[in-house]
Amino acid sequence: MHHDSRGYWDFAEKYFETGRFEFLSYFNIQRGYLFPLLLSPFTQLVVEAKMLPIEMTRYLGAATAALVFGWAGPALWQAVKGGPAVSLGRRLLFAGLGFVLWRDYFNFSLTDFPALFALAASLIALLRGRGVVSAVLAGVAVAAATNMRPIYQVALPAVGLLALVPPLGRAQWWGLVRGGALVLGAAAVLLPQAYTNSIHVNVRSPWVLTTMPGQPSLFLQQLEWGLRTQKYETTVGSDYMQAGMYFMDERGKAMWEATGLTEFSTASQYVQLCLGRPWRSMGVWQRHLFNALDVQYPTPYIQEVFVPTWPLAWLNYSLIFGGLLILLLRPWQRPRASWVRPALVLLALLLPCLLALLTAIECRFLLPLHLLLSAAVAFGATPLRWWRAASARARGLVVAGYVATVVSGFSASASAQKHLYKAPRDIWHTLPLHELLPAEEAQPW
Repeated sequence: MHHDSRGYWDFAEKYFETGRFEFLSYFNIQRGYLFPLLLSPFTQLVVEAKMLPIEMTRYLGAATAALVFGWAGPALWQAVKGGPAVSLGRRLLFAGLGFVLWRDYFNFSLTDFPALFALAASLIALLRGRGVVSAVLAGVAVAAATNMRPIYQVALPAVGLLALVPPLGRAQWWGLVRGGALVLGAAAVLLPQAYTNSIHVNVRSPWVLTTMPGQPSLFLQQLEWGLRTQKYETTVGSDYMQAGMYFMDERGKAMWEATGLTEFSTASQYVQLCLGRPWRSMGVWQRHLFNALDVQYPTPYIQEVFVPTWPLAWLNYSLIFGGLLILLLRPWQRPRASWVRPALVLLALLLPCLLALLTAIECRFLLPLHLLLSAAVAFGATPLRWWRAASARARGLVVAGYVATVVSGFSASASAQKHLYKAPRDIWHTLPLHELLPAEEAQPW
């Protein structure tokens, strides 16, 4: 267990640190109460069964993977698209893509997949359910997602609007009833967070605060870090000098330094900076988008940095091309009346990704988009049928587009790799650490 995953396990143990369960024994300004609370019984089970925490988290990860790839992904696709349930073969393909690209994430107690599952479950409940109970459950699920990953708060407007759209055959006022039920379900999850915030830091808010009152905002710090770096990874191996792998963004860094600021004090400063340099800003976001989609390792904690990763990268670029092709072409076949719900689902999934693009990006930050592309390929692709029906011109265009996508992906990835902070290994043993890192970063991990 490493870094955040170890931290969540330690947080879960705090609920029983007095020898019995105490809800107020745990509080962390940047981490919600719910995920540690769900883990807490398993921390006691590990002690009783004399297991290692990593052994337990592997079982929990397997269950999470089964829920995400075996149920939530196929169910959400079917609920949006309509028609029969997704076949077993396509579910297995979806799970296979998830295994190849993300398998090691399920070994650790991390919130990325549980939070995305909760958001998907909320959307499924609103799409499939017609009554009050389903709306209450949707509220519980979406609030759980925001407590585990606060960035999902930006999905709340889309989820709320989806609740207000009445099911087919219901009166308009029924949407208001479902909206109220959604709020009621969300309150059941958010009120305990409001209670702990009030007790521990005297702040009456139902949200994870992420920043201590009177301290610099973590989100504003993330905006600054996002200008300086185009990607971030974490390594626990021995072939790189520190845990944080920073892929520096020289153009974004120059953009930040030109402001003369030491930190962002308001979000409006970031907005003004971007409006004053729109093309440079779009360049920063474009690099973030590519690097977040550029999965090079199937793990959050990299054991070996300097190993060939091109097979996984090639599969990923192929997946991106295929997923985008299907998503851009297939929806046009749907009648216009059916666009409202699919559009709201897309907003709920993609708004957190858009906000994450402003920050110091990691691949897991765009997980909803990654899995959407995988689902499009696994559930929507019919390559042989399309190839037989397509004209020679259409085939040529698709092949040319695929080749261009793969070549561009490898080229952009190689460019990003050149900006890995102090990557050369042959100088590590000849220079002191303070000459490799700025003074504030020259600390062994």
